[in-house]
Amino acid sequence: MSVSELMDEKDMADLLVSVPAEGLLHGAVWTEPLGRGWTHPWRFAKSQLKAIGSCRAWHPGLYRAMAACTAGVTVEFETDSSAIVLEARVEPFPRGSREVLDEAAECAFAPDGPLDGFSCDVDGRHLPCVLPEENRDGVTRVEFALDDPNEAPESNLQRLPGMGRHHHVRVWLPCLTSCDLRHVVGDGNVIEAVPARDQLLVIGDSIAQGFVAGDPAHNWPALLATRLGMDVLNQGIGGQVFLPGSTVGLADEASPAAVVVELGENYRYEPCQEMRISRDIRTSLFEVAEAWPEASTWTLTPLWHLDETHPTHRGSCFAAVPDLIRTAVAANPGMHLVEGSRLLQASPVLMADGYEHPNADGSAVIAERLAYIMDALAEPAETRRARAIGLLSDGPHEAFPILECARRGIGEVLVAEKGVCLLEVPRHGTFVWGTSRKAMREALDVFASRDLVCVLGSAPVHDVRRDLGLTEDAPCNMVVYEKKGRLEVDPTLDIRTLTPAYAELVASHYSHPEYLAPGELEDILARGLVLGGFEAGRLCAFIGEHPEGAIGMLEVFPEQRRRGWATALESAKINEQLDRGLVPWGEVWPDNQASIALQEKLGLTVYPEKGMHFMSRP
Repeated sequence: MSVSELMDEKDMADLLVSVPAEGLLHGAVWTEPLGRGWTHPWRFAKSQLKAIGSCRAWHPGLYRAMAACTAGVTVEFETDSSAIVLEARVEPFPRGSREVLDEAAECAFAPDGPLDGFSCDVDGRHLPCVLPEENRDGVTRVEFALDDPNEAPESNLQRLPGMGRHHHVRVWLPCLTSCDLRHVVGDGNVIEAVPARDQLLVIGDSIAQGFVAGDPAHNWPALLATRLGMDVLNQGIGGQVFLPGSTVGLADEASPAAVVVELGENYRYEPCQEMRISRDIRTSLFEVAEAWPEASTWTLTPLWHLDETHPTHRGSCFAAVPDLIRTAVAANPGMHLVEGSRLLQASPVLMADGYEHPNADGSAVIAERLAYIMDALAEPAETRRARAIGLLSDGPHEAFPILECARRGIGEVLVAEKGVCLLEVPRHGTFVWGTSRKAMREALDVFASRDLVCVLGSAPVHDVRRDLGLTEDAPCNMVVYEKKGRLEVDPTLDIRTLTPAYAELVASHYSHPEYLAPGELEDILARGLVLGGFEAGRLCAFIGEHPEGAIGMLEVFPEQRRRGWATALESAKINEQLDRGLVPWGEVWPDNQASIALQEKLGLTVYPEKGMHFMSRP
């Protein structure tokens, strides 16, 4: 007989063990007693519920209904039972959930089976999602068999109840609706609570709440928490935006070790003013930073979506939202920015509804990549930089650009492992070197610039082309001055450090202004990194540095060519870098034979072009 059947037999009930579900809850902030042993788990503090349902909220009625849902809440215990029943009262799906579920049900990429319900993890083995019908009393008995059929003593035999191994059980409650709980009943002797773990707090919208992964254990907050060995406190609310005051009071109830903020997608559905949204984002993130200063906090920019299905409203300021989030994150020291576009490929196949809400596969990708980012950046930036220097100091010459940038403190080393080193240079792009193809792909998936990646060494360029869509491949010669001695410079030549006053003149004579990011030229002039040659008091040539520290921007005005200015300026620039304790180096396109000849003349080593590839979009 099943446990549910035994519960209906009066003379058999004494053979069962029964405990209140309330004492087994994880992922709930508080519980509301409802009488007759029933309780409702809430994942929001009472003060939060007031803010969510206030007139300041965009859609208070929707938010109240979504806040009552039990996303991320679990009933977790250890037992010697071979089967258990969780007594629940499941509410009908609220309107906000129904609309998305109906849309997802018609999509080719929607999950098979129920789109929400109860699922169970037993000793690391996952049991599929179920949504049983309620009985005549309005009670749903959610039953799971715990023993692994593959571990039965003999074929077609099961151990007697209470005589088998103890099981670690975690039952996941529905994400998209609300349920009340009463008892957990088992056919063994013991049901014991499991201590709480460190907590992962996820603040988000429907994408965080679990629309529409198809299994409450398979939305990305649940998967991420499992990867991190944490309990999840899922505060995803369908339709939510950045709402100041919506986290106030939670700090008195929860002390998360990590916080993830995923909001912003819903601004595209309605008219909104950038000034107001900017204020709301700044205030909301400040409140999070103030509430949990010791937690590691990760704020996402919006994930990929397909605009054709539900086009962005013409009055929306959604296009500005990613930059507003970036600015607000930068104002909170210690808060990490995560580019949402890097967490999920631009593919409808990973969406349950084909355009916005990730299915189980999409959720798994988000969790995997976000866990990778959190692990990689858990160490201080200085620690990663020092490790990169240690790994590459005696490494192959192809990795030199990353090594020298790390030594100079240029950019940020995001990954520094034996199989891969990756460096991000602001306003420029990503440099990557490695020996492990798998490790490189993992690092590039989450950290690589979507505009420019410099692939060093024998790394598979085709992976970058395919995975990142960077189809333009420009091989480049790396040149390095590996000597110690200074170069001679004609003392009669007038060479000076240029100031920002020369920005317009330099820009008008630079052959490749497309290489310059906005404000980049003014920045390097202000830092004294551009040398100019003068004849009769007028600028006639200049040389500078690119964001990664490579010597470049060498230009000689037409009237002054073939007078030794190129040799003199590059020699002076090399000497200047030597005086600063740097190793001078540069990048030369293979078809620029005049520049290659100049490098060889000055004694720089010219490395083969196959060791450096600049990958970009057409």
